[in-house]
Formats: sequence, C-alpha cells, structure tokens
Amino acid sequence: MTPEEELSSEIGKHLMQPENYGEIKDAHCVGMGIDNATNSFVIMFLNLDDTHILDVKFGSNASQDTNTLGSLFTEMIKGDEIKNVLASTLKLEQDLQASYDDLPSPKIDKTKPEGEQVEHISTQYQDSANMVLTAFRAAMRHLERKKGGVDEEKFEMNITKSCPYSGTECHFAQEGLE
Repeated sequence: MTPEEELSSEIGKHLMQPENYGEIKDAHCVGMGIDNATNSFVIMFLNLDDTHILDVKFGSNASQDTNTLGSLFTEMIKGDEIKNVLASTLKLEQDLQASYDDLPSPKIDKTKPEGEQVEHISTQYQDSANMVLTAFRAAMRHLERKKGGVDEEKFEMNITKSCPYSGTECHFAQEGLE
C-alpha cells in the first residue's frame, strides 16, 4: 500500500468509527475550542502524569470532519510525551495557518446586491482542525491555571483564523445588530 493509500485508509477508519470520543470523569484538565462564527466547539479531556499524556477523550457538536480530526489527533497524542505533543501541535498549527493563507481570493461580482457580491469561500476543514488544536491548547492552559491555584471546571478558547476576504483576522457581526 502506498503512503497515500495508508493515510486514506486511516482517515476512513476514523471517519466510520471515531476513537476516544467521550468524557473522562475527573480529568486532570479540560479545554474547549470554540468557533463563534458557527457556534461549534470541541471539548478535550486529558489525564497526564509529569511527562506523558495517559488518556485523552474529546466531544464535539460540530461536523463529522471535526470528529474524524479529533479522533486522529487524540490517537496521535495518547501515550506520547507532553513535550513531543506540544512540538507536534505547534507544527500542525503552522500548517493550519499556511492552509488558511493558501485559500483562493473570493470572486467579487458588483452587479449583485450588497451581501451577495462576495463569493463564499469555505474554511470548514481548516476550522475543524483549528477547533481540535485549540481545544488541546485550552486543556494545557487549564492545567497551567490549576497549578497556579485557579479553580475552574474547564478553560475555553475561541479559534482565530485569517479572513480569506481580507487577509486579516475575521470579525463576525451578529445578525440583527446595527
């Protein structure tokens, strides 16, 4: 089997039967990555010792893509050294930012009514990965805060992403607000 076929097979396995989906009662740390644009989230539960991730589970209210990526990521980090996971996560975040940067510029049609002039560019795959990675970062931040004496149930972080329409951070306005 070629590496591409192996990867495709692995993704298919996690798509059909996500691993590590669920909750760890009394987890050492809990993080939540939130996409405010879609009201979607990923929550990650971690149990660790001083050097390793002993167990990890996740939950989500997002798409099947998010669940597949959560399954792949949690399988990747379970049992690994924390320092290795942090380095891998940083590389994945850099790759994610590059994939946002590589999105094509949307087409603009000024003959259409306002609000319909800019072609929609989907960032669903990037946003799914972003929520998973942000949930992990939030869990690690939760652990730091607990060690610092902050007593909280979980730590939440909003995902950040570059807007494919302007090259800046996207800002979302709630409908109905002037």
